[in-house]
Amino acid sequence: MGPLPRIACFHGGGSSASIFAVQCETLQKQLSSTFEFHFFDAPYLRDAGPGVLPFFSYEKFGPYRTWFFKTEGGDEVPDGRRDDGRGESGVERVLGLIKGVGEGGEWVGAMGFSQGTRVVGGLLLHQQKRREMGFPREEGEIEFRFGVLCMGSFAPMVSDLTGPAMSLSGSPDLITIPTLHLHGTKDVNYANGKKQLAAYYDQKTTRLLEINYHHAMPWFRADLMKLVDGIESIYQDPKEDS
Repeated sequence: MGPLPRIACFHGGGSSASIFAVQCETLQKQLSSTFEFHFFDAPYLRDAGPGVLPFFSYEKFGPYRTWFFKTEGGDEVPDGRRDDGRGESGVERVLGLIKGVGEGGEWVGAMGFSQGTRVVGGLLLHQQKRREMGFPREEGEIEFRFGVLCMGSFAPMVSDLTGPAMSLSGSPDLITIPTLHLHGTKDVNYANGKKQLAAYYDQKTTRLLEINYHHAMPWFRADLMKLVDGIESIYQDPKEDS
């Protein structure tokens, strides 16, 4: 039996890879014969996000991290760089982290929680833009088949390809790579999650799963199994528009 296909996972703001791994522990067990999950840390430090404390203490799970840098004035840098604009973009950095894992199964999916959904969107849009612009596929290049966005909100992270295109058009290109969106009807970000779905994703290639839950990964078995079924379904039958 060959290596399992892999899913890259991105935590929320004020969290960490180790926290997200714990939050997804039961999900991983349910899909252990289908996928291998890898969890990545954001580059910047910040205070604990909503719902992190007291269970995920700093001593055991810190430091807490964020995917976006904020200026002294509190403005977010949308491409994941520092405010000096130097170095690689956040999308390029994340792709480097994924490639750094080394050999194994095919990278088929990207999954994010809360702020991590913006990383997923950024990766998918960057991949889509490369395809649209006719870039040749490089050896070892990652080609995601689907994304999973859990309790998300706000715009995808922009890259050096997608940022200029968005500025010229005045509106974002819709992401057509198949995505599964998990929304909690009790989530404080529920309305923003619906806005994220409508504004940045092509409705022809999205799937929506709503559960009666707050801002957290599903814990109750019935809700969890809906997410398990959704991930298996979008992997087996993505139905991406050509």
